Amino acid sequence: MAKVVFNLTIEDSGESHCRIVADYNSSSREIEVEKLKPSFRQNLRPLQEAILQCAAARNANASATGGGDEARPALRDAAGGLTKGSDERIVQEIGSQLFEFIFQRKILELYQECSQAARKDDQPFLIRLRVTDPTLAYVPWETMYDKRNRFYVTTSQSTPFMRAVDDYGEERRVSAARPIRMLGMAARVKVLNGLPLDEIEVDAEQVAIKNALSELNDGKRLKLSWIPSAKARDLNRRFLRGDEGKRWDLFHFIGHGGHDPERQMGFIVVQEEGGPKGRRLYADSLKEFLTQPGQTPSLVVLNSCSGAQGEPGSLFSSTAAELIQGGVPAVIAMQFEISDNMGLAFADTFYTYLAENVSIQAALAHTRAELKARQFAEWISPVLYMRGLDGEIFVDRAGSE
Repeated sequence: MAKVVFNLTIEDSGESHCRIVADYNSSSREIEVEKLKPSFRQNLRPLQEAILQCAAARNANASATGGGDEARPALRDAAGGLTKGSDERIVQEIGSQLFEFIFQRKILELYQECSQAARKDDQPFLIRLRVTDPTLAYVPWETMYDKRNRFYVTTSQSTPFMRAVDDYGEERRVSAARPIRMLGMAARVKVLNGLPLDEIEVDAEQVAIKNALSELNDGKRLKLSWIPSAKARDLNRRFLRGDEGKRWDLFHFIGHGGHDPERQMGFIVVQEEGGPKGRRLYADSLKEFLTQPGQTPSLVVLNSCSGAQGEPGSLFSSTAAELIQGGVPAVIAMQFEISDNMGLAFADTFYTYLAENVSIQAALAHTRAELKARQFAEWISPVLYMRGLDGEIFVDRAGSE
């Protein structure tokens, strides 16, 4: 865990303004600024369309579709259209707007002071963002781009980043006794509500996760298990039983997901009872399954579309936020639609770094940087929500069992 923490809070202070508060090393700065314009929300759709047209997202599908204008990536979403766009330019433009929105005047001065102190001690500083203004809950803060220094805040190991949902005084550990028990669920659903879904490489992702964790998966440090089916009832019962009575420390979902604007709630797609078709498992039901007394996992990873997508005006309308609100200490989910290529690359990369005895925050920063270097514009999609500061689930500690 980073020893230096830069806390940011964005609070509602009226219909058109918000308050930004920064805390670092017993110093505090506060400014009041005009909220982002409604047009900012409208600009996010071109961003989504552009990142799905990046070369890495499209690569594996080009040969299968014959290439050309008709080639497109397989999506882990129930629906979605695509148009071409300049992904890097759009990401930088939006990221610059967000960085300049937060780091104004006194906030920027404190940020620079924190950065200089961390560089002097040759250590990272964790940026912990807490948004309590419901009208700004949908914003993709992971794109923040420091134009002056030419780097994305969330891809740098100097500034690992997380979103917080609690006050800064709470310290909740996500570490676990050995062996760490990891449960996976792979939903091979091809039809939802009579409509075909893109086929995703479920088997390849399972192999990638197994290989990434191979050195740990010896039954003493890590036990990796998979639910045989993708039915909601099997997920519920597997969490109730645990692993020989012990709770699951980490849950990973592979499959399709989405966000229902009418219900203002996210969902994952699971297999329906008595057939191969799929149905929606909404976030409130998923929360009930995963947060049973004494069985709540330390980390949930939803490798599906739109698990972190929320509605303007609602703090907890995304699947990830619902799980965090229900008591899961740490959740990683995607705030946009993602290609199947991205889903596979993310799982392989993230677990490779997590197995290297680093925190969840650091592993995700490494993952974003590597995906970006591999030309996945979708590196901006993963969102980390956490309670407390401790993200060292795989880090060995004295006294671990």
